[in-house]
Amino acid sequence: MRQKKHNHGEHEHHHAFADPLENAKQWNAPERDQWQHPEEILAALALEPGASVADIGAGTGYMVAHLSKAVGDDGAVIAIDASEKMIEYLEGRREELGPAKLTCQKVGTDDPELELASVDGVLMLDTWHHIGDQQAYAMKVYDGLKRGGRFVIVDYEIDAETGPPREMRLTTQQVTKQLEDAGFRVDVASESMPRQYMIVGHKER
Repeated sequence: MRQKKHNHGEHEHHHAFADPLENAKQWNAPERDQWQHPEEILAALALEPGASVADIGAGTGYMVAHLSKAVGDDGAVIAIDASEKMIEYLEGRREELGPAKLTCQKVGTDDPELELASVDGVLMLDTWHHIGDQQAYAMKVYDGLKRGGRFVIVDYEIDAETGPPREMRLTTQQVTKQLEDAGFRVDVASESMPRQYMIVGHKER
């Protein structure tokens, strides 16, 4: 299914016009863990020490720090964002973002620019709704994953009180079909996030 490109209004996760210092106060606040449940996201990715993982839409690095701790000194985290300001902010926080080898990469919204079969996991937290041609993008993520790798999407429920404009949101059924059409085996994960769902795509071939 080919998705139309959205006319994106600004909202809390629209990075293109964001001020990293201001956004970090909200996005990186310690109390976020209480509703975001990063431990559930890490469990869905099933990362081993030494693994490589890409965080697409990394923003101010909230999940980068968690991912870095999960993969450890021998692991690698690729922090990907479409905003030059966010990439500069992440570059300036390297020492705070954990022990893993960190690569900060600015990309457009149509291609994550992952090398073929290069990562064990890919995370998109509150970012999938920003992608224009989601079907094509899912195929590029599939190609970037190693066999056995996982693609985890966390995004807002249709009826959530906060988040992107309603017309930008997708149902779990829509996202599931997009990933299945790209070649993934898909699970809608059991989670306890109050406003979001989590979908896991498995690359088995």
